[in-house]
Amino acid sequence: MTVADETAAPGAGAAESVRPLELFFDLVFVFTITQVASILTAAPTLPNLGRVAVLLVIIWWMYSGYAWLTNALDLDRTGPRLLVLTGAAGFFLMSMSVPKATGTGPWALVLGAGYLLVVMVHLLGFIGTSGHRGILRIGPLNLASALVVLAAGAVPPHPRPWLWALAAAMEALTPLVSGGGEFAVGAGHFVERHGLAVLIVLGESITEVGAATSRGDSVTTSVVGALLALVLSAEMWWLYFGREERESEARLDRVPARRRPRVAVYSFGYAYYVVILGIVVAAVGMEKAIDAFHHPSHHLTALLLPLGISLYLFGLAWFHRTLAGSWPPARLTAALAAAALVTPAAALSSGATALGVAALVLLALIRWEGRQRLSGPATGAVR
Repeated sequence: MTVADETAAPGAGAAESVRPLELFFDLVFVFTITQVASILTAAPTLPNLGRVAVLLVIIWWMYSGYAWLTNALDLDRTGPRLLVLTGAAGFFLMSMSVPKATGTGPWALVLGAGYLLVVMVHLLGFIGTSGHRGILRIGPLNLASALVVLAAGAVPPHPRPWLWALAAAMEALTPLVSGGGEFAVGAGHFVERHGLAVLIVLGESITEVGAATSRGDSVTTSVVGALLALVLSAEMWWLYFGREERESEARLDRVPARRRPRVAVYSFGYAYYVVILGIVVAAVGMEKAIDAFHHPSHHLTALLLPLGISLYLFGLAWFHRTLAGSWPPARLTAALAAAALVTPAAALSSGATALGVAALVLLALIRWEGRQRLSGPATGAVR
């Protein structure tokens, strides 16, 4: 995407702080993410992991699209407010249908209808804003992918995930196929909005883990397991919000106007998707590790926690690369360490050991980056 004119009128990309309505919208979005994660929680299998990854592409793509949209809307006006609330209703329809959309019945059609509503509102919302010419390029491609999701609801359950995967691929390729568009990116609002999405997803993951542990019979397992999960989530928070968020705003703001939307797509679109997927998979992995607190895990269950942590760290490294121009070696190393150390801990020892080892890996990374920051300019690590 390109920007023809970075100068934004009020309500057209000039917003530099997130408005309460956007926070309300984000809560609905995060509930949808939670419902997607429930597919993997209920049955931690490789096909379900694939379904979660594909559905998350579909959901994240349009959530990010709404971050672009609200960056251009004046939410003090009634019309734009009603548009955003209608989009939230579409996400809510999706959240209700996601857990049952993989089976028989009408729920997959409800999912497609909710998604089509989300896409239509997004398209209409840009009309009359500084991004109206850009949406004429992007909007039809989004609409085509929404129709594929809707069509998936009309086919039997077995081939349905393949249509979802097709829609996800169409969305992922849209910025490349469209050849660019004209959108304004207010760095402050954009970074804050996406940062709040990470914060809320992390918070919701803690809520889900806490709810799961509170249903256990063992007080020791529930308390210690929940605290270890809280430590892990706090470390994940630290790695992004400790410094990465505010530095990313300055970096995005320094990007020339014509390149800024493309950089935003790669950083807050593609790389951020991996970050969110990592949080989702790690949260399910924490739940499963607490379930197997005193004994080894088997099959994919043993891989969920290390996979989630590794995806999160790789996503953060990719995010840094898109904005700063260099890969952070420490985070890539930590991602490999999480896979190499946490996996055998879960498969050969216990969920408690896996949680403890994962926490130690992240703590070592945090301390290393802290020492690098104190010792002088870094050579690549995000601080």
